[in-house]
Amino acid sequence: MTLELEYDEKRGMYLLNKIRVMVLPKGSLEALQNSVNLILGLATKGIFQEVSATVFYSFLQDLIKQKALKIRGGRTETDIFDLFKKLGFGRINEISRDIDLHKISMEGNSNSFLNIMVSSPYCFNSIGLLTSIYRIVTNKDVEVTEEKCRSTGDSDIDFFSASIKESKSQYTYVPSQIFENKNENLKKVDILEDETDIFLNSIPSEIVPVTYFPYLFSKLRKLIGLGVYGIESQAGKELAKLYQQYNLQLIQEKYKLKGLDIMPVISGLGRIETLKTDLGYLMEVDIYNSFNALHIDEALEKRCFLLSSLLSTLSYKLTGSSLKLNEKECSALNNEVCKFSFERT
Repeated sequence: MTLELEYDEKRGMYLLNKIRVMVLPKGSLEALQNSVNLILGLATKGIFQEVSATVFYSFLQDLIKQKALKIRGGRTETDIFDLFKKLGFGRINEISRDIDLHKISMEGNSNSFLNIMVSSPYCFNSIGLLTSIYRIVTNKDVEVTEEKCRSTGDSDIDFFSASIKESKSQYTYVPSQIFENKNENLKKVDILEDETDIFLNSIPSEIVPVTYFPYLFSKLRKLIGLGVYGIESQAGKELAKLYQQYNLQLIQEKYKLKGLDIMPVISGLGRIETLKTDLGYLMEVDIYNSFNALHIDEALEKRCFLLSSLLSTLSYKLTGSSLKLNEKECSALNNEVCKFSFERT
């Protein structure tokens, strides 16, 4: 399949075959899972498997509806494997199959690392991703099991098995945000690749459906209540560390942007405008189309804890001022923008 990645300057978002996605530094999902794992331990396993299976299954269904992905013919699995390689999730290979069992390997899987609480493999997101693939391919229930993991030293590659069931359940479906290509500001974005990694703006990246984070935190909120906001804040700090590894100044010069306004170009978080006083100090940040404020459940409240933590942690590198952002308005509450004020720390 042909991947068309475009950047919508007016809305500050990336579109992949008209579906809104986020472009994140390599290892972002790993950093996110570490943040959750610190608090919940192995309880994270089922959550990440369910969230990844649901979101990526929905994403593949949306690609099928957009006629970007065909599900008939012998190349179905090959095309889907190639898709996820281009999204930055590593190379997937089917080793063997019989009627009800598939053997799969994953090379360059960024989700392969040791659990920080106990010495066990930590490929929960990859298990969910493979579950979504084989749900699409077989149109049946599947159970994916991790057999070997390179993080334990047992193998240089991660190995999984997918057991195909006779049943077909009604899966949860979280539709992606799909846009029509009517905006003249859309720009084609070239994806540079090596064997297992993609690069945008010279940053090793992975591309995830924009619904991933809101759906994940919605599930966590139902489990642990308001404690999810502490997890989001920690996750934002971890994501900021990944961005800080790259030369953001060169990217700012390339796009002639200053401060936090560079973030949409390298991530697709939503369009950011910084409002300043006559003295040039950052006073407010307005974020249009915040990914963090998408409606996944019915709880009406300010949502952008991950986003505010990410921006406040990056603020010193991007603006020269260490800022603590406080969300005043949120589009999840039907405000036009997510508006943040700042306090110097």
